[in-house]
Amino acid sequence: MTPQKLTIGTIVVALVAVAAILIAPRLGGTQAAALDLDAHPRLGSAAAPVSIAIFEDFRCPACAQFDASVVPNVKREFVDTGQASLVFVHFPVLGPASEHVARIGECVFQQSNDAFWDMKSPLYRAQGELDNARRAEELALTYAPGIDEATFRACLASEESMARVRADRTIATDLNLRGTPSVVVNGQVLASATVPEVRRAVEAALR
Repeated sequence: MTPQKLTIGTIVVALVAVAAILIAPRLGGTQAAALDLDAHPRLGSAAAPVSIAIFEDFRCPACAQFDASVVPNVKREFVDTGQASLVFVHFPVLGPASEHVARIGECVFQQSNDAFWDMKSPLYRAQGELDNARRAEELALTYAPGIDEATFRACLASEESMARVRADRTIATDLNLRGTPSVVVNGQVLASATVPEVRRAVEAALR
């Protein structure tokens, strides 16, 4: 092989390698990362082979739509069949009011995982009222059965609830998440939060 052909061949190989680096993340999402999600609201068994983490902000309109149209399908197809568990992670991106609602959700969860999930969808449906801190607290207590109000308010007043919300946001930041809702399947950040994308990722993880 002549030096000229060798040089051209080397350039081609280098270009292919660069293209692969640039295209791969777009095809498969962000590289999988190990996530510690034990102390988070969860639907389904923690022993399920696939973990679907959903990063949401209760005041995010897209999250409300996601909760109404995507979560029920994912739950029916994968959580109810024991193939996956669904884990909620707070990612308040819309300012102090979102942080406060995240703390509300965290304080409900500290008393009852089931109550958190009972409250989640009704809170999204009442999203227009969540800007008012007192009203958001009232709604949570209304939709979270069996929650002790005194314990709930003590949790809200503590620094621990804020620390937990900030720890969740750190997880999102470490994953380079850009917005809500975001979905992470077995540590793999998905390109979009849609039923087909989640289905494809879960089925791939099960293989």
